[in-house]
Amino acid sequence: MALPVYKTDVIDKVFFLRWDAPPTPEEIQAVFLKMQAAYQQHQQQQLVLVTIAGAKSAVPNSEQRRHLSNMLSDARNLFSEIHVIIEGNELQHNLQRVIVSGMLIVTRTYDDQFIRVHKNADGAAGFIARRLGVDGSQVVNEARSRGVVM
Repeated sequence: MALPVYKTDVIDKVFFLRWDAPPTPEEIQAVFLKMQAAYQQHQQQQLVLVTIAGAKSAVPNSEQRRHLSNMLSDARNLFSEIHVIIEGNELQHNLQRVIVSGMLIVTRTYDDQFIRVHKNADGAAGFIARRLGVDGSQVVNEARSRGVVM
């Protein structure tokens, strides 16, 4: 059995989700169930989602993107805000950030108060601090120490 292409962790009401390769529909379903469980463990209070695409992760194909989009739609009520991190400094990564931002705008998923795209998790730290009243940098650093964020 192959290892999953994702890693999750919850730190101070922040659900971290790292994708190191495009997921299968079964992996997407498993992640969604983890999201629901975390939501239940926090007395059905909305969490903050930080989802990370690793710098070496391939771009998902159209079917994988459809499944990921459906999961985001299904999970939307579990989260007060979402931060999409596309790691990497190469032109390809910069283009991916632009394309994802553009897709969010075109599909009207983009909401400055709900979903944001960042180059690294440090970009989300200030938003986490404001939303949850915690030290966002400390949360991100803890996620780094657990291997969810690079």
